Amino acid sequence: MKILIKNKIVSIIVPVYNTEDYLDTCIKSILSQTYQDIELILINDGSTDNSGKICDKYAKQDKRIKVIHQNNSGPSVARNRGIDVSAGEYIQFVDADDHIDYKMTETLVEALSKNSQLVICGYRTINLYKENIFAGEHRYHIEGRYQQNEFMLMFGKLLGEQFINPLWNKMYIRDIVENLNLRFINNLNMGEDLLFNLEYIKACDNFIILKDLLYNYIESSNSLTRNFKKGLFQNQQMLFKEIRKFLCEKNYMEENRDFIESSYTDSIVGCLQNIFHEDSSLFPRVIKEYIYKIVCDDCVRKNIIYFKAGNIQKRVIGLLIKQKSVDGIYLFFKVKTFLRDQTNPLFKVLKKINCK
Repeated sequence: MKILIKNKIVSIIVPVYNTEDYLDTCIKSILSQTYQDIELILINDGSTDNSGKICDKYAKQDKRIKVIHQNNSGPSVARNRGIDVSAGEYIQFVDADDHIDYKMTETLVEALSKNSQLVICGYRTINLYKENIFAGEHRYHIEGRYQQNEFMLMFGKLLGEQFINPLWNKMYIRDIVENLNLRFINNLNMGEDLLFNLEYIKACDNFIILKDLLYNYIESSNSLTRNFKKGLFQNQQMLFKEIRKFLCEKNYMEENRDFIESSYTDSIVGCLQNIFHEDSSLFPRVIKEYIYKIVCDDCVRKNIIYFKAGNIQKRVIGLLIKQKSVDGIYLFFKVKTFLRDQTNPLFKVLKKINCK
């Protein structure tokens, strides 16, 4: 029998910053939800394009929309402002360059009505980078209702498969957010979503995991995941420290250790790749200083064993880290970057091999 809780308002919070090319699609996907008891909170975070005008246009057409214009302060401040003005029993987050399935809100509300405090769903990744459109499907391999102890046993795998970090594949109970006085860290723009979720999960007794692909994550050339990230290594060190602390407090670190440290070493590879990003203006000397800092880090060295279980690239990097070979890592990524930039067929072959 279908369950639908009526008159439970869902506050859908959307931070908006220079997303005029995607914003119409995003807003329309929210307004066309089968679950109509919503308030759409659009936080225009100092956009310099037509995003603010688009928000105002829709607000005139639908009384369920609230628009707040503010000076550019970052997504954390924007989301916090959205929480502050929200009035719904449930909270949902959507990014302004993404869009959602027409039944997403209804499906998540139905799930939360089953004596659960957090629902997590599947999602699609649509890659528009360099006009190479690709849709990836992200479903967790099981679904159902899980008590906290069952969920915590799955935590490491869920984290590694990118189901824990995002805000947008979940729905939250507003009373829990308010009782915890839970907000995003204002000056943090990488990993703020993960820290929010860790604190929220602590207050949950029951969780629901859905395989339904309800969210469409758009990755374009302007996406954060495609940009050079200053301070990425320090950021990842901090985040994984918080993850380990969270699991130790819950007494589930040993059960999740292999998954967590494998994800950690994946992040270290990502930090090294980031140093060689095409948008990076770092000089060779500075790049080598960054590499040296990473290969000599105690936590990195403690987890060298977890590089061995990865693909060829990860295994090679792990060996070079073990040897503290700064020049070896530098040469590895310079050659890889050269092959990529030259669109050499050999690079495509190497990429396929690395994925095995």
